[in-house]
Amino acid sequence: MKIGIFAVVLSAWSFSALADDGNFSTQLYAKFQTKGCTTCHDFFEKGRKGLAFSSHKGRTPDMCVLCHTQEVTGFKHADEWFAQPALYTSAMNSEQTCEATKTALHAKFKNNALLARQVELHLFADPRVLWGIEGATPNSGMLPGGGKEKDLVKEGLVKWKEQVTAWIRGGMKCK
Repeated sequence: MKIGIFAVVLSAWSFSALADDGNFSTQLYAKFQTKGCTTCHDFFEKGRKGLAFSSHKGRTPDMCVLCHTQEVTGFKHADEWFAQPALYTSAMNSEQTCEATKTALHAKFKNNALLARQVELHLFADPRVLWGIEGATPNSGMLPGGGKEKDLVKEGLVKWKEQVTAWIRGGMKCK
């Protein structure tokens, strides 16, 4: 009898732990806070005084291509490697970050299957996201602003995909 009750309690705890993986805050929020993400997504934010980095003061986005060429970024056009301004900033909490991500994907106009495919495409295949996880754009071989490996999303691509998949299968909840 004691073993049966223990098994039920353990089973309920395991289900609860798995259910929590469907919440954005459980695993993904901390990863979205890494410098590999915020460096690009915070770049235009007023709280960081516009073009955030001292080496970029007074420069416009049109000037980026002078240094950030295809040979450096791996992207043919500058607008292919820019992070969407105001999509995510380090000043947002977990729920705000999740909601902003879904809003940028126009989630309210899509069914869950289409939204899931778009989330997977961006978070699993977009070279800009992979750069924040793996450390470089396709051809650059370097981290932004002299960054270090500690600035990247922790645990690598395999774990990232597991955690994003759990969030998608959990209904992409912004808890």
